[in-house]
Amino acid sequence: MVRSSIALALTGAAAAVAAGFTSECTDVSVTSNWLIGTCPDDAGDDITSSVFLPYKLANSNGNLEWTEDGKYYQSCSDCTLSGSTFSCTCQNSSGRGQDASIDLEEHIANYSGHLLSNQTGAITTIPSNSSTPVPTDFSATLALSTLDSTCDSKAATVSLNSPTDCSYINLGVSVSYLSGETASNQGYEVKLYSDLECTSEVVGIFTESNDGTCVGFETEAVAWSITPLWNADW
Repeated sequence: MVRSSIALALTGAAAAVAAGFTSECTDVSVTSNWLIGTCPDDAGDDITSSVFLPYKLANSNGNLEWTEDGKYYQSCSDCTLSGSTFSCTCQNSSGRGQDASIDLEEHIANYSGHLLSNQTGAITTIPSNSSTPVPTDFSATLALSTLDSTCDSKAATVSLNSPTDCSYINLGVSVSYLSGETASNQGYEVKLYSDLECTSEVVGIFTESNDGTCVGFETEAVAWSITPLWNADW
């Protein structure tokens, strides 16, 4: 499920007012597949926020198009942003790379300081402003151990730069983890669960505050959720 990670502060049936981010926002860039910008809210105060583009765009036979959970980066490279035009080299059905571009302002705009996508429908709520800053480095990882609670032996390493409500490593057999440790975590919340649906009680949790610290799980963990705590539409 693709959604904003921030709790909603306002509700209402009317669509929120959108403004083009190229005309209103500063320091706009794409970093590690995140569109980032600093935009004014309705009071004129600046808010820095982000949109995770892999959950908005796909490569369709060498062309970029709007698709939920499209993961364009799996077959596109050398991506750049000029104004609101996002350009990449994307593989077509024959495996050859071709130039592809898309106007991000077709579905992404500034809504009272927040960059948000209306790809799945009109924006009728505005997120509250998170106190967690947008990371300067998105290369955070989670190393998991199957042997003991000391994290001495790493059996798997998970990139945190793919927010998810629930995920696990499918090896064809059930794998349980006893401990874990994050590295370079600048704002993700990672929760560990004892079932593959992530509906059990949380058996372990990681945030920036315990980055680099080995955490032994209360019960063997098999799956996890990854949530950005900063202003993020994903």
